[in-house]
Amino acid sequence: MRKILIIESQGELRAAHMALLSHEGYEIIVTDGSTAALELIRKQYPDLILCALELSGGDNFELLQYLQHQPDLLSIPIVLLTTIRNELRWRQSVSLGADDCLIVPFSDRDLLDAITIRLRKQDALTTRYNTLMRHTAERLNRLSRYDSLTELPNYQLLKQRLEQAMRRASKGKQQVALLTLSLDRLRQVNNTLGYAAGDMLLTAAAQRLTGILPRSTAVARLTGNQFAIVVPAPKSRDTIIEMVSDIFTSLGHSFSLPGQQVFMTASIGIALFPEDSEDISVLLRQADAALDWAKVQKSHSYRFYRPDLPVVSGDELQIETWLRYALERDEFEVWYQPKYSLSQGRIVGAEALIRWQHPETGYISPGKFIPLSEETGLIVPIGDWVLKTVCSQTAKWLHSGQPVVAIAVNLSSVQLNQADLAQRIQTILTDTHLPPEHLELEVTETALMQDIEPAIALLHDLKDLGVRIAIDDFGTGYASLSYLQKLPIDILKIDTSFVRNIHENATNQSILRHVIAMAHELDLKVIAEGIETEIEMHTLKGFGCDLIQGYWVGTPMDATEFAQRL
Repeated sequence: MRKILIIESQGELRAAHMALLSHEGYEIIVTDGSTAALELIRKQYPDLILCALELSGGDNFELLQYLQHQPDLLSIPIVLLTTIRNELRWRQSVSLGADDCLIVPFSDRDLLDAITIRLRKQDALTTRYNTLMRHTAERLNRLSRYDSLTELPNYQLLKQRLEQAMRRASKGKQQVALLTLSLDRLRQVNNTLGYAAGDMLLTAAAQRLTGILPRSTAVARLTGNQFAIVVPAPKSRDTIIEMVSDIFTSLGHSFSLPGQQVFMTASIGIALFPEDSEDISVLLRQADAALDWAKVQKSHSYRFYRPDLPVVSGDELQIETWLRYALERDEFEVWYQPKYSLSQGRIVGAEALIRWQHPETGYISPGKFIPLSEETGLIVPIGDWVLKTVCSQTAKWLHSGQPVVAIAVNLSSVQLNQADLAQRIQTILTDTHLPPEHLELEVTETALMQDIEPAIALLHDLKDLGVRIAIDDFGTGYASLSYLQKLPIDILKIDTSFVRNIHENATNQSILRHVIAMAHELDLKVIAEGIETEIEMHTLKGFGCDLIQGYWVGTPMDATEFAQRL
């Protein structure tokens, strides 16, 4: 039943209007003033308002002006009843939101027709609005579940399809294969032919995939050049391999782009449920790990996931997020592992080691966060913080009379690629008033050999500052002995692998004797790390090693404890 609000003073006319509309099947709400009408409109939200205040000397404009400031009520049709014959006033009424106006005298049929026309128009507008809203909701729903370029399911819908396939497979004791596919060299197409051509290539590749794969499979687009395929209940690995071969064959045919024929190759990583994992998130990461391995191989290569492949874990993602706030929240500490002089029989320095004490999880291993900091570039600000902290602390020890010689700080390959590294270290030394000879910079042999000539130039810049330079993990990388003559270094640090159980390993004994002798001929000091027993210490002392570091000397400790050991 349609609801009509009549705003009209009490009297015979209002009674007649109520009787007429009630007879026509309308629900009637009635009031005699604008103030009460406004409250009723809010509470009852009528389908139409019949405003007849001017039939008894009132003013319809008062209601119209109020409704102008209520956007949520403007959609209610308003029919005015008036005795005023004035075209300007009618135009003003329309501008204020009136939909129709009947001037006395008018018939019952005139009134009913005016109401019917307005309600019919309102119904048409409501129907159109609801249709548009439904279409918009459908469009938004599709955008949230499908890729707008290829029309393939996106990551969210892929997860649903994969979950469904895994549930069915569990009931039938079957497998599900998850394939992640990457189109090789898409970036080259984008760079040479433009992104529009790249989009055409992606669309065509999606069509080929859906065209050759069984209808039971689900194909989705994950990222720019990466797709995923869910294969429910494959009979065997051979079945999957045949499918992969079909994919490579299809994608191997030329793609026709504007003014250019393009040939593409692909790489595919495969993970199996439940063989590899029963967790959907883990399975996706395993397929990505297999894909990364496949990318290293020749074109059109696929690889099944293996347990020894590195997989990005949810923990790593969480740690990366925490890592971005750790510096500003002052969660890092510097600990010091002592270095012992075999000739002087005392501690003469230390290696600075960063420690992270998270407020929620506690101690986080450097093995977990250092590689992440290097991948994300956060190692640069973190490394600067370590350098400032170490230089400041070392300067305090020196000024207090502590007999510390030098504190070593590790530099990562990422830091070595910073063009202003030497300038930043000079600034830190100046700000902390630390004499440069009390700072030792450790660079791994592997990092140094990644780009040897620029690295040598950087080492010379660092050496010009007056700091000491050490080659860390010597013997594990690719440095030839001839390069040592070119390097402006002061110390060779022998890797633990050559030291462990040295008294039982004749080969390593021979290597260490020759390395130590050669280093001394080049006027270099030698430090061996990883010393855990007294017999290892005595063996190295007999070889002429200068310094040792390891648990036999002391475990990493905070600044206060290290100062007590000096």
